[in-house]
Amino acid sequence: MKALNSRRGTSASTRVLVDTSFLLPAVGLDVEEEVYDAIKHFHKVEICYIEASILEIMWKIVKLVPESEMNIVRIGIEAIRSTYTLITPGALAFSEAYSLYHEAHKDLIDNLLYAVSYEQKIPLLTIDQGFIQALKLHGRDISNIITPETFVKTFK
Repeated sequence: MKALNSRRGTSASTRVLVDTSFLLPAVGLDVEEEVYDAIKHFHKVEICYIEASILEIMWKIVKLVPESEMNIVRIGIEAIRSTYTLITPGALAFSEAYSLYHEAHKDLIDNLLYAVSYEQKIPLLTIDQGFIQALKLHGRDISNIITPETFVKTFK
Protein backbone atom coordinates (compact mmCIF):
# COMPACT_ATOMS: atom_id res chain seq x y z
CA MET A 1 0.00 0.00 0.00
CA LYS A 2 1.19 3.48 -0.69
CA ALA A 3 0.40 6.37 1.59
CA LEU A 4 -2.23 8.86 0.54
CA ASN A 5 -4.74 11.26 1.89
CA SER A 6 -8.28 10.69 3.13
CA ARG A 7 -11.66 11.88 1.92
CA ARG A 8 -11.35 14.85 4.29
CA GLY A 9 -10.41 17.22 1.48
CA THR A 10 -7.56 15.54 -0.38
CA SER A 11 -7.36 12.98 -3.12
CA ALA A 12 -7.08 9.37 -2.04
CA SER A 13 -5.77 6.41 -3.95
CA THR A 14 -5.57 3.78 -1.21
CA ARG A 15 -8.85 2.61 0.25
CA VAL A 16 -9.07 0.48 3.38
CA LEU A 17 -12.22 -1.30 4.55
CA VAL A 18 -12.44 -1.40 8.34
CA ASP A 19 -14.14 -3.88 10.59
CA THR A 20 -16.61 -2.60 13.15
CA SER A 21 -14.00 -2.35 15.93
CA PHE A 22 -12.53 0.70 14.19
CA LEU A 23 -15.90 2.47 14.15
CA LEU A 24 -16.79 1.91 17.81
CA PRO A 25 -14.78 4.82 19.25
CA ALA A 26 -16.85 7.22 17.14
CA VAL A 27 -19.96 6.22 19.12
CA GLY A 28 -18.21 6.38 22.48
CA LEU A 29 -17.36 2.71 22.97
CA ASP A 30 -13.91 1.73 24.18
CA VAL A 31 -11.72 -0.63 22.15
CA GLU A 32 -8.28 -2.21 22.26
CA GLU A 33 -5.24 0.09 22.21
CA GLU A 34 -4.12 -1.27 18.83
CA VAL A 35 -7.35 0.05 17.32
CA TYR A 36 -6.63 3.57 18.58
CA ASP A 37 -3.06 3.30 17.27
CA ALA A 38 -4.38 2.49 13.79
CA ILE A 39 -7.04 5.21 13.88
CA LYS A 40 -4.28 7.81 14.35
CA HIS A 41 -3.22 7.02 10.76
CA PHE A 42 -6.67 7.02 9.14
CA HIS A 43 -6.10 10.50 7.68
CA LYS A 44 -3.53 8.93 5.34
CA VAL A 45 -6.03 6.69 3.53
CA GLU A 46 -9.65 6.59 2.40
CA ILE A 47 -11.49 4.65 5.10
CA CYS A 48 -14.45 2.58 3.93
CA TYR A 49 -17.22 0.81 5.84
CA ILE A 50 -20.37 -1.16 5.10
CA GLU A 51 -23.82 -0.36 6.47
CA ALA A 52 -23.92 -3.75 8.20
CA SER A 53 -21.16 -2.45 10.49
CA ILE A 54 -23.51 0.31 11.67
CA LEU A 55 -26.09 -2.38 12.45
CA GLU A 56 -23.43 -4.33 14.37
CA ILE A 57 -22.60 -1.16 16.33
CA MET A 58 -26.27 -0.80 17.25
CA TRP A 59 -26.38 -4.40 18.51
CA LYS A 60 -23.63 -3.41 20.97
CA ILE A 61 -25.24 -0.05 21.78
CA VAL A 62 -28.61 -1.53 22.81
CA LYS A 63 -26.80 -3.76 25.32
CA LEU A 64 -24.30 -1.23 26.71
CA VAL A 65 -25.45 2.36 26.33
CA PRO A 66 -28.18 4.02 28.40
CA GLU A 67 -30.77 6.06 26.55
CA SER A 68 -29.41 9.22 28.17
CA GLU A 69 -26.20 8.80 26.13
CA MET A 70 -27.81 8.14 22.75
CA ASN A 71 -26.97 11.65 21.53
CA ILE A 72 -23.29 10.65 21.53
CA VAL A 73 -24.16 7.59 19.45
CA ARG A 74 -26.17 9.67 16.97
CA ILE A 75 -23.35 12.19 16.58
CA GLY A 76 -20.86 9.33 16.16
CA ILE A 77 -22.89 7.65 13.42
CA GLU A 78 -23.26 10.99 11.64
CA ALA A 79 -19.47 11.45 11.90
CA ILE A 80 -18.83 8.00 10.42
CA ARG A 81 -21.19 8.72 7.54
CA SER A 82 -19.73 12.14 6.80
CA THR A 83 -16.06 11.17 7.18
CA TYR A 84 -15.77 7.66 5.77
CA THR A 85 -16.85 6.10 2.48
CA LEU A 86 -19.83 3.74 2.38
CA ILE A 87 -19.37 0.64 0.24
CA THR A 88 -22.40 -1.38 -0.80
CA PRO A 89 -21.80 -5.13 -0.97
CA GLY A 90 -22.69 -6.80 -4.24
CA ALA A 91 -24.85 -9.91 -4.47
CA LEU A 92 -21.73 -12.06 -4.85
CA ALA A 93 -20.36 -10.74 -1.54
CA PHE A 94 -23.55 -11.77 0.26
CA SER A 95 -23.36 -15.22 -1.31
CA GLU A 96 -19.72 -15.57 -0.26
CA ALA A 97 -20.54 -14.41 3.28
CA TYR A 98 -23.22 -17.10 3.47
CA SER A 99 -20.74 -19.77 2.32
CA LEU A 100 -18.12 -18.61 4.82
CA TYR A 101 -20.70 -18.74 7.60
CA HIS A 102 -21.34 -22.42 6.92
CA GLU A 103 -17.71 -23.34 6.17
CA ALA A 104 -15.43 -21.32 8.37
CA HIS A 105 -16.70 -18.59 10.70
CA LYS A 106 -19.99 -17.94 12.48
CA ASP A 107 -19.92 -14.13 12.30
CA LEU A 108 -21.86 -13.03 9.23
CA ILE A 109 -20.68 -9.40 9.44
CA ASP A 110 -17.00 -10.45 9.48
CA ASN A 111 -17.69 -12.74 6.55
CA LEU A 112 -19.43 -9.96 4.62
CA LEU A 113 -16.54 -7.57 5.28
CA TYR A 114 -14.08 -10.18 3.99
CA ALA A 115 -16.20 -10.84 0.90
CA VAL A 116 -16.58 -7.12 0.15
CA SER A 117 -12.85 -6.61 0.60
CA TYR A 118 -12.15 -9.43 -1.82
CA GLU A 119 -14.85 -8.33 -4.28
CA GLN A 120 -13.74 -4.67 -4.27
CA LYS A 121 -10.02 -5.55 -4.14
CA ILE A 122 -9.36 -3.35 -1.13
CA PRO A 123 -7.61 -4.34 2.10
CA LEU A 124 -9.67 -5.27 5.15
CA LEU A 125 -8.30 -3.91 8.42
CA THR A 126 -9.26 -6.23 11.28
CA ILE A 127 -8.10 -7.08 14.78
CA ASP A 128 -9.92 -10.42 14.77
CA GLN A 129 -7.13 -13.00 14.86
CA GLY A 130 -9.66 -15.81 15.31
CA PHE A 131 -11.32 -14.81 12.06
CA ILE A 132 -7.98 -14.67 10.24
CA GLN A 133 -7.05 -18.11 11.59
CA ALA A 134 -10.43 -19.57 10.56
CA LEU A 135 -9.94 -18.26 7.03
CA LYS A 136 -6.42 -19.73 6.88
CA LEU A 137 -7.62 -23.06 8.27
CA HIS A 138 -10.23 -23.28 5.53
CA GLY A 139 -7.79 -22.41 2.75
CA ARG A 140 -9.06 -18.89 2.12
CA ASP A 141 -6.80 -16.22 0.65
CA ILE A 142 -5.94 -13.72 3.37
CA SER A 143 -3.68 -11.50 1.29
CA ASN A 144 -6.39 -8.81 1.41
CA ILE A 145 -6.38 -8.72 5.23
CA ILE A 146 -4.20 -6.37 7.25
CA THR A 147 -3.80 -6.13 11.00
CA PRO A 148 -3.47 -2.88 12.93
CA GLU A 149 0.24 -3.58 13.44
CA THR A 150 0.83 -3.87 9.68
CA PHE A 151 -1.35 -0.83 8.98
CA VAL A 152 0.56 1.33 11.47
CA LYS A 153 3.95 0.19 10.15
CA THR A 154 2.86 0.97 6.59
CA PHE A 155 1.65 4.48 7.36
CA LYS A 156 4.02 5.54 10.16
